[in-house]
Amino acid sequence: MVYTPEEFPRFTPLYASLISIIYTISYVGVLYLSPLSRPDPSLNRDSPSVIRIRIRAVTVVTIAALAVTSIITALTTPRRALSEVLSFLGLLSPTPTSILDVFRSLLLTAILFTGPLAQRLWFDVVDYGWGEVKSDLQKMFYTWTGWRNFVAAPFTEEIVFRSCLAPLHLIAGKSPISVVFLSPLYFGIAHIHHGYEFYLSHPNSLFLTIARSLIQFAYTTLFGWFATFILLRTGSAWAVIAVHSFCNHMGLPHLGMVDGPKWRSGVYFASLLGGAWGFYTLLWTLSESPNALASFS
Repeated sequence: MVYTPEEFPRFTPLYASLISIIYTISYVGVLYLSPLSRPDPSLNRDSPSVIRIRIRAVTVVTIAALAVTSIITALTTPRRALSEVLSFLGLLSPTPTSILDVFRSLLLTAILFTGPLAQRLWFDVVDYGWGEVKSDLQKMFYTWTGWRNFVAAPFTEEIVFRSCLAPLHLIAGKSPISVVFLSPLYFGIAHIHHGYEFYLSHPNSLFLTIARSLIQFAYTTLFGWFATFILLRTGSAWAVIAVHSFCNHMGLPHLGMVDGPKWRSGVYFASLLGGAWGFYTLLWTLSESPNALASFS
């Protein structure tokens, strides 16, 4: 069901922005409350103990943000039932097409990654067999770094920065286009603190720290645009969580030559271009859903 600003009582963009700032500061700030989790040159962020503490911390923030957003939604919209509130946040589908929305969103994302997928599932398999692919999948769910990168981070980040932020800005009367392009800025800003972590271990690399931070802000914001678009088009937080996990697994496509025969590089770059074209042409078709939260027309 598509929701329009006319349905909501007065909830201003200022309120939405202030709450978004609080969510962002809380999600990052909670990592700095304990000496066992805050960035420190002597602290290994990939240590299982650090990962467990950080996951627990951001989970508390996620639950709190979800509760606050649900209360605001119930108080400022005609949706009073819990099922209606959860549907508005993308957590409960009003129709049976939710699984299809997840699949179509993943397919759309996979098309964009046609080049890297060709390298992993074709070239690497030919060179190293399926063992490396199996090892990658095992790392996703049987190590703490994998659990953080592919389960905990996608879930908590998408709940806070998509399911909680995007609906608040819709309630505030912002257009779907502005929600898509502006609300992910908070998501990008939340990742800048990784630059501080890098600087602590590389104190003589200020320029490199700034460059890394700007690049990370750029690609996390870019992903945020896509994820917010998918949320509004499908009404499914589960779709964006799945897409986020997939993108974390794939990483940024490299633009260098591929190892092996020269024809592989040609196939790889052709796949990159073909995937980008396929993504562009199928963006609206594969993201269409009767569960959409907003209309872009």
